[in-house]
Amino acid sequence: MKVFGYQKDSEELIELQEVSFQSDIRELDKIIEFLQEVKEHHSKVIGEVELCHSHFRDWDVGWKAGSTDIIVVTTSKDK
Repeated sequence: MKVFGYQKDSEELIELQEVSFQSDIRELDKIIEFLQEVKEHHSKVIGEVELCHSHFRDWDVGWKAGSTDIIVVTTSKDK
């Protein structure tokens, strides 16, 4: 797994060594639900596409502009 991000007010994508979430339990539950749904959706297209991605901002109807987005990208690898 690799984790990437942007510094605030920057367009340069950098690989992160560590990720920290500062949230309450309700927000954490929402992230868990998002990740579970992403897993289900991405699992359905394994072998059909090389990369699949989902945005938290598109999934969460309560997401507000300027809030942090979580983008999950999965790859289809032949094993």
